[in-house]
Amino acid sequence: MNIQEERTTLTATAGEGTQQRQRPTTRTRRTTGQNRRVTVKAEGDRERAPRQRVQGEGTERRQGNRGPRRPQRTNTSVEKQEQTPRTHVRKDKLQIIPLGGLGEIGKNMTIFQYGDDIVVLDAGLAFPENDMLGVDIVIPDMTYLIENKDKVRAVVITHGHEDHIGSLAYLLKEINVPVYATNLVCGLIEGKLKEHHVKAKKLQIVKAGDEFKIGCFKVGFIQTNHSIPDACAIFLETPVGTVVHTGDFKVDQTPVDGKLMDVHKFAELGNKGVLALMSDSTNVEKPGFTPSESSVGPAIMRAVAEATGRVILATFASNVSRLQQAIDAAVATKRKVVVLGRSMVNVTEIAQERGYLTVPEGTIIGDDEMNRYRADEIMILTTGSQGEPMAGLSRMSTNNHRTVEITPNDTVIISATPIPGNEAAVGRTIDNLLRQGAHVVYGKDRGIHVSGHGSQEDLKTMLNLVRPKFFIPVHGEYRMLKKHGELAVSMGIVKPSNVLVGDNGQIFEFTTRTGRLAGRVPAGKVFVDGLGVGDVGNIVIRDRQQLAQEGMVVVVMAMDRASGTIVAGPDMLSRGFVYVRDAEELLSEAQRRVDAAVEKCEMDHIKDWTTIKTVVRDTLGKFFYEKTRRRPMILPIIQDV
Repeated sequence: MNIQEERTTLTATAGEGTQQRQRPTTRTRRTTGQNRRVTVKAEGDRERAPRQRVQGEGTERRQGNRGPRRPQRTNTSVEKQEQTPRTHVRKDKLQIIPLGGLGEIGKNMTIFQYGDDIVVLDAGLAFPENDMLGVDIVIPDMTYLIENKDKVRAVVITHGHEDHIGSLAYLLKEINVPVYATNLVCGLIEGKLKEHHVKAKKLQIVKAGDEFKIGCFKVGFIQTNHSIPDACAIFLETPVGTVVHTGDFKVDQTPVDGKLMDVHKFAELGNKGVLALMSDSTNVEKPGFTPSESSVGPAIMRAVAEATGRVILATFASNVSRLQQAIDAAVATKRKVVVLGRSMVNVTEIAQERGYLTVPEGTIIGDDEMNRYRADEIMILTTGSQGEPMAGLSRMSTNNHRTVEITPNDTVIISATPIPGNEAAVGRTIDNLLRQGAHVVYGKDRGIHVSGHGSQEDLKTMLNLVRPKFFIPVHGEYRMLKKHGELAVSMGIVKPSNVLVGDNGQIFEFTTRTGRLAGRVPAGKVFVDGLGVGDVGNIVIRDRQQLAQEGMVVVVMAMDRASGTIVAGPDMLSRGFVYVRDAEELLSEAQRRVDAAVEKCEMDHIKDWTTIKTVVRDTLGKFFYEKTRRRPMILPIIQDV
């Protein structure tokens, strides 16, 4: 139901209530035709009747005049009935609850809740940090959504990067609701859902400019620019006001696909009044504007034209505009293109099928066809621009790739900058490539990469267009959120008290006039390890860290349960702690300490295995720390004989 339909419904309801309340007013002490006519006239003309006349009727009745009773003022009743639905709506407050993306880069997910309606914006993942050993990916804690699954109406996606769609399959396994996304994003989502054997209830393709109702919300998509096509901002018209979420964006005056950011729609919303703006904070520390994606094309063309042998270009698989420019350079220099890496192959195929990537027929060939062409007739598009150990470029740099071996005549173009935390891995990859004699083109000064996130002037443009009453910086580490808030205040756009900075799980609560931080919901990191989701927690990670840093010692002994005496052992096995042949004396002394500890347990008539294991663990832990200043994990194993 749209806003006009809601107004019509309220008016009709009020009219019905008026007719019902008119019936008692026709009853007088002496019902006559004249009295009935007077009463009807008073009811029909109640708003135009002079106030003195009504008072006069009341005076006559109080003086004992047995004329017609003063008609009831149904105007008040009508007002109450008209206000009743509005009062019911206004008693709820809009709650915005980020489950990811605040105080971090990645796993973006935000809840918009009003009454019994919830809309989820994005469902992303994050990649594990260095100390999250064995973890494949990290997704948001969805406990609150699962507990309120009956209220979830839909999921709305801003764009197709992993940090915005990577956890969608895990969410839909628990809550199968409609998903609204643009064409390319739907193609990427379909592939992910197939991998996870999830059937979406309804994958709804929308386009920039579409507006529709989801529960009590009116949701609209707005064209923006980012490092992937079909990126959109989202606005939600709620009963308390309009909220705008920019998604990931920059202001690109010359985008590769020709689709300019819809500044007119942002300005239109700003003129109507925006309650709250949630804006991308990733590049808030960088002054100026972010360069256009189209500026990368000439730099790639120049590097490819100068290459005398094979060209290997690594970039983000989802950056379709970058892939288009690389393919254009290959075509211009008469090279065939080989696509390597599962994600790169998937994105390339989907983008071609849906019309986002233009490739002349015969340009892309299989990796088994490379040997038919000279080295200077080949370009390889691959993953691994972030130094991921299992990605294509990383494997090539260590001579571990099944089809490509780096040669001294190769030119490697890394068309990306390291994500914070990946600098060391990218550096190692570059070092390994250089050791093999390849020519490596990398770095910001070469012009082969630009960011997809807006810098300070882009962010100022958005603030000036929307002019919100409240401002919530999102998509950034905490210092970025604070800096973005200070930027908005320095422009005079919002008051300092109207800048709301929080963490994941924080409830941002709004009425038509107020906004505040109000309580929290469960939020955190859920580790995905293989097929296990959430079964690896902080305790398991801590054990893995101890094993990686200190190693492990296993103590095996056989014991007669009845007598509590050791009949065999203890034998010790060391893994990752010390090399047994070089530490025989240390382990022999450790064995004597265990013998003494177990004998003491026998003397004290201690037969409980749990207690004995604790004594052995404490004895060895203290001894090893005294001798090595290390704390290996100690696992006592007792066999019953």
